[in-house]
Parts: sequence; C-alpha cells; structure tokens
Amino acid sequence: MNKILKTVISAALIFAVVTGLCLPAFASAEKTAFVTVSGMNTFPLYDEDGTKVYPPSTKNILALVADILPDVIRYLVTKDADKLADTVLPAAYKLFEPVACTKSGDSKYPLHTDTFGSLTEHVELFEGYDKDEEGVVHAAIDRYGAENVFFFNYDWRLDPLCHADDLNKFIQQVKKQTGCRRVVLAAFSMGGTVVNAYLYKYGSSDIKTLELCSTAFQGTSAVGELFRGDIDINVEALFRRLAQLTRNGAFEQILFYLNEGLTKNGFNGGLTDFANELVAGVGDRLYTELFIPVFGYMPGLWALCNYDNFKSCKKYMIRGNDCGALVKRITAYHNIQGSAEYLLRRAMKNTNVYIFAQYGMQGLPVSPLGNTGNSDNLIDTVYESGGAVCSPLGETLGENYVQKKHRDRNYLSEDCQIDSSTCMLPDKTWFIANMGHVDYPYGAGTDFILYFAEQNNQKTVMNADYTQFMSYDYQKDALSPVTAEKKETVLTKILGSMSGIRNGYYDCVESVKDIFR
Repeated sequence: MNKILKTVISAALIFAVVTGLCLPAFASAEKTAFVTVSGMNTFPLYDEDGTKVYPPSTKNILALVADILPDVIRYLVTKDADKLADTVLPAAYKLFEPVACTKSGDSKYPLHTDTFGSLTEHVELFEGYDKDEEGVVHAAIDRYGAENVFFFNYDWRLDPLCHADDLNKFIQQVKKQTGCRRVVLAAFSMGGTVVNAYLYKYGSSDIKTLELCSTAFQGTSAVGELFRGDIDINVEALFRRLAQLTRNGAFEQILFYLNEGLTKNGFNGGLTDFANELVAGVGDRLYTELFIPVFGYMPGLWALCNYDNFKSCKKYMIRGNDCGALVKRITAYHNIQGSAEYLLRRAMKNTNVYIFAQYGMQGLPVSPLGNTGNSDNLIDTVYESGGAVCSPLGETLGENYVQKKHRDRNYLSEDCQIDSSTCMLPDKTWFIANMGHVDYPYGAGTDFILYFAEQNNQKTVMNADYTQFMSYDYQKDALSPVTAEKKETVLTKILGSMSGIRNGYYDCVESVKDIFR
C-alpha cells in the first residue's frame, strides 16, 4: 500500500513540475492580433467609377502646370498677382475640388478608399515596403503571420468620431476572427486622431497594447498656422527638408552644401521673398477661392489643428452662419483633443500605453513653426510627444537649461534638445533623433515597434531595452542612445565638416557668377 502511495505521490509531483515548466511556454506563445491604424492618405481616394481623385495624378498636375505657366511667366514681368490669381486659383480649384466637403463636414461626392480585414489576401500590397506603416505591417506579417495582422484604413477628410465607430466594429471583428480577447493597436500619424476619438467613445478594454507612433493626436502647427492665415514660405527650409528626405548620406550632404551656398549668395532669400510677396499679392483670395471651399470644411483636417490655435483658426476659416453642423463636429473633437492626457491615463489602468516621437528634422516650410521648429519632417515633436519642451531646429535648449518638472530623475536628452519631463506620460514616451515621419525602417525601426507590442507588462523608459532618447542611422540601419558627443545635429555636423569641399564649392559659384556679370 505504501509502495502504491509513494508511486502516486511521485507521479503527482512529476506532473506538477512538468506542468509548471510548460506553463510559461504556453503563455509566451499567446497569439498576437496586430492592428495598424493608418495615417493620412496611405491609400488613395477613388470616385464611384474607381478613378483615383486624390492624390491627383501626375498627368493632371502636369496639365495644371501647363495651364498656369504662361501666366506665371507674365507675372515675373508685370508683378500683377491679382491677374495671376485669375488663372491659378480656378485651375487649382478644378484639380482639388473633387475631394471637397460640404459645409456640414460630409463628403461632397461619393468617394471611397481601400479597406482591409485580415491581410491574408493582401500580403502583396505590403511585401515591397521597408518603411512607414506599410513597412511595420510587412514586419508584423513576417512575425505573426498575415492571418493575425490587420490594417484599418479610412477617409482622412472625414470626422474622426465617425471613424472611431468603424474602428470599434473592426476590432470586434478581429477579436472574433482570431479568438484573441484583446488586440495590439499601433496608430500612425493621423491615426492618432482616430484612436483619440476611439478612446473617448469606447475606452481601452479591448486593447492590450496601444502604440502612438509619430501621431498627430495633439494636432500640428502646419494646419494650426495655415488655418489662421499665417503662411510663411522659406526656400532654405525647403532645401533642408528635401535633403533629409533623401535618406542618403552622400546626396544629403550635397544638397546641404548647395543650400548653404545658395543661402550665402542670396539666392534662397530672393526666392523666399518672391514667394511670400506672391502670396501677399494674392491676399485673401487664396483662402476664399481655394483653401476654404476645398479644404476648410474637412473635419479630418480640423482634427490636425493644434489645440491652442483652434479658436483663431475657427474665426479665420469659418465665414458665414451656415456652418453650424461643421462647427459642432470640429468642436467635439477639439474638446476630446484637450482631454487626451485623461484618456491615456484612463487607458493605462488596463492597457500598455507607449508614445513614440521623432526630432531633429525639418518641418513643412510653409509656416513660422514649420520653418524653425523641431519636428519629424511633418509633425511637431512637441505635439506628437504630448508636450515635450523642444529646442528650435538645429539648436539646443542651452547649457544653463534646467529641466522643468520631475527633477528626481533625468528627462533631458544628452544632446540638450528635448526635455520630456513636461510630456503627458514622461515615463512612457520615447524619442528618436534623425528619423523621418513614421519611417520605422524594416529592421531596427520595426524591431522597435514590435518589441513594445510583445510586452505583457507595461514598460517604461527606466526598464525597457531601449533608452528614452535614441538616434537612427539610415546607412547602418541602427538605433543607438543619444550621447553628449552627438550634441551636433545632422544639420550642424554636415554644415560644419569638409570645409575644403565647401570652400571649393563657393569658389566655383563665384566663378560662374563672374561669367555672367
């Protein structure tokens, strides 16, 4: 009897040990349902006949250029901006009007865009991509299988609160299809506005992990300044942006040197003055005949207006008393935008939350902050990070700068460009220098995104495998911690090196100028 009892006890102990060893393996093998919320215009808009209406086709753009070119040349002689506007504005209106909205904020015409469920039948759409949200989807398919990866796309012009309803239905379908109790939600760019609205309406009980990747959940200065009529074109900034968009070290340096030479010799300044004089000459007609009737009634664009500019934008853009429905819609999202920190902190009770922002890049060179602010090429770092203090582009916060909040630990980047202590979630916000808007290149960039997607417990900047401040190297495809030795930005490093080549370039420029004197 004792022998039988000992055998039973031994077998039970062996079973308990084996079961205990196997449980972690079962837990780690839990299926991941990975849902990407796309950014603005990831896939085109089509009309009822399936014709692409946005972005405009190359053919239509070239036709516009051909139509207005004679009048542009005539303007160079006459300087009659009003006459130029008579041709340019109607032509531009004709090109963009197919995507216009009504004064209530609905689409003026029946347009649609591509929507997806599981990507099992759409793998080929993402296979060739190595950056942006498509690159992240590519990496997620490789990691989790196409049947577990989903892509939520939407009409970027329309109301984020309506998109939130569609996203909720989408998530419920994903859960049903995969059997997962909760999903990983990775939002990119404008996708942050959709997720912000979703959190407000539905909470986060269905989300295991939320990643806000280069998102505009706090708006952008570009829309905020343009919507209040504050246009400031800068050709030097345009060259800087083009140089950074090459993602090619050698070509980027060439463009930087060219830009520096053109600036030193007054060419860029002359073009900048010309462009801004033209805009001033056209005056309010640019808004009344093109900007407002085509873009001014889009709730989606209003969601990209930064919070502080909203009232002045509404005063400038909403003209007349027949836009009551639109005002109600855009004000509703404005209030949600102002509640973002509350919504994120509420989500943190049952969801892992991460915010990723980029810096050190030239923004859109069409507005004051776009020209001088720290950004990721498109969205201001201060907004996509939820409130970081950022130095002007190419500068630092200064040697004597003192961190604003939470001085019990360091939230100041080693290059002294970012103070993250003022962020909504300073312990859950990461920064990458010298990486463009939603790039996250396949490899180091997508590994970063998927690392956080796979964490069962909330990671912070204190215990994650990635430091809070990193720099990306496109040539090496590598993320590395920002160090004090990297105080110089890409801009200042390139402009301050290879002085012999630069001086030789200047000599060539002067020689060419002498020929034409």
